[in-house]
Amino acid sequence: MTQTATLETVIGEVHQQSINHHDQTIPLQEMEFDSLTRLWVSGKRVDVLPSAQRLLANRLRVPFSYLNRCPAELQARNLNYWIEQERQHRDTFFCRFDANRLRAVFTERYRPLDNMEILSQLIQHGFDPAGIVQYAMDDGMFLVKIPEYARAFGVNPGYGQLDEIVPGVSFANSEVGLLAFSIEAFFYRLLCTNGLIAKTSSTVSRFKHISNRGLENFPETLAGVIEDTIRKQEQFKLSRQSAVDDPIRSIETFSQRFGLSQAETEVVRQAYYLEQGATMFHIINAFTRAAQDEYLDTLQSYRLESAGGQILSLVRP
Repeated sequence: MTQTATLETVIGEVHQQSINHHDQTIPLQEMEFDSLTRLWVSGKRVDVLPSAQRLLANRLRVPFSYLNRCPAELQARNLNYWIEQERQHRDTFFCRFDANRLRAVFTERYRPLDNMEILSQLIQHGFDPAGIVQYAMDDGMFLVKIPEYARAFGVNPGYGQLDEIVPGVSFANSEVGLLAFSIEAFFYRLLCTNGLIAKTSSTVSRFKHISNRGLENFPETLAGVIEDTIRKQEQFKLSRQSAVDDPIRSIETFSQRFGLSQAETEVVRQAYYLEQGATMFHIINAFTRAAQDEYLDTLQSYRLESAGGQILSLVRP
């Protein structure tokens, strides 16, 4: 769930959350499973968090949905067999821990980028520690969105009340492999507190965790994203004039295109009924409003806000 605080407060919260985080390169010979949720590492038993469970299943080529339904003994038998096969191809895994809990497993190609490093970059590049930001984080993902209220623009002069959108920048990261580090445009609709995240069209803004390009290109990427927010203002205004014949059908089509589940699609559909209209703006608004649903995790909300950004990019004069 998105919260509001000063950037300084967010830094403190992230620091506290990561105080027991540590990384280790573990020889595969020193890993043995008791189950999908329990693992012996170098003679010590550790809990395997859900994020690491999925990564291990993918890495060892065992369907997670199958493993998750198996009894513990069968889970161990499968995982120990396949990790033995993995030892024929590699010697180690790069493992990320939270105290004695395994939170992620990667190969040697992985280059860690921690949330604190990103926050340090924000301070180095002039973001005000006392400035108000929006943020969300859980065990899988971290997201901080920084609005620039001085650049707010109107999108609906005839609405009967001030309807403004505030542009800004969004920073997303996953320390456990759910998504790449991303610097993207952020738009915050004041009237309904919806947020939209849009990939920039002027520069590469998503960086996989296999190099340090995300930090090395930080200033250039940031400048490109800020420039892109200016161009997208016109698309927002055009979306008000872009008619849609069947809004519900359009929502269903986009949901299928973005790989949303039936439950997520229903959340978007219900969000549409809160502010109905037959334009692309209303379609976009349904996705971004759905992202506020309290039952969604950070990644699901991010995907819905990003879906709104992708739909916005389709708006043409």
